[in-house]
Amino acid sequence: MKAPTDKRNDTIQIIVTTTCDRGRCSNCTQLLPFRRDVRHMSVDVFRRAVESVVDWPGVVGLFGGNPCMHPQFSTLCDIMTELIPDQRRRGIWTNDLLGHGELVRATFFPNGRFNINVHGNSAKAMEVERYVPGKVIPKSRTQSAWHSPVLMHYDDVGLTYEQWVPLREQCDINRNWSAAIAERDGEPFAYFCEVAAALDGVRGVNNGNPVEPGWWKQPISWFDHQIVMCCDHGCGISLRQRGHFDNDHVYDITASWERILRTSERVAIAMHESLPDKGVAETTDYMRLRKGQKA
Repeated sequence: MKAPTDKRNDTIQIIVTTTCDRGRCSNCTQLLPFRRDVRHMSVDVFRRAVESVVDWPGVVGLFGGNPCMHPQFSTLCDIMTELIPDQRRRGIWTNDLLGHGELVRATFFPNGRFNINVHGNSAKAMEVERYVPGKVIPKSRTQSAWHSPVLMHYDDVGLTYEQWVPLREQCDINRNWSAAIAERDGEPFAYFCEVAAALDGVRGVNNGNPVEPGWWKQPISWFDHQIVMCCDHGCGISLRQRGHFDNDHVYDITASWERILRTSERVAIAMHESLPDKGVAETTDYMRLRKGQKA
């Protein structure tokens, strides 16, 4: 497994909210319908989170949920601008600017990092393009995408721990996606993986490491307990299964998670007891959208 400084991805995400105007996308990596933790990161915690990564050499992202739903979104942007003066090191992951177009433009455009997936809503894409032209994932204007299911335990599908470990060590998200900071009990906590933070949020526990300046320089051994308590306790990303399209509003899960999840009327559940003979090459098909390919 890789620590933040070992990843191919140069982004650390700050999870500023667990709310989203959509909130029902199938197999969202932040598992929003089932979260038990804080809805909106406090401004104080956010400032401390950003201060801890001011010398991170890559991008610091506003992440959710939809960050634009944070009730103090403008203040968060002010703090980002103050503490990270180089716009190239600011990022935002969203599907809708929700009336914050001018602010998002001023804070992140043109040189910031954008991940804007409008989930097949062409009208929404046109609205976003008014403020940050060229930043919407092109094919997301008309097409859905999928993530591999998160809520699947290797033991539920007949794998042994010995079979699981080599799969875990090749996790796409660990190798290519972001570390994260989340709020727990009024304090910022660091995770080597944004999905690990989400899994804790669903269970209502805290396996994060206290945030301190330079925490991101720590080796993977500093995060070993997160591998055990998050990856090994029911993260299905490494099983590389194709999930439902985001607009299907279906979460693919296995039996261990059925006993943990709180009831949500917003999404349907598809139970799985085994895995097909072959998985998928990548754990998301966002790259298909980025390349302009059809589903």
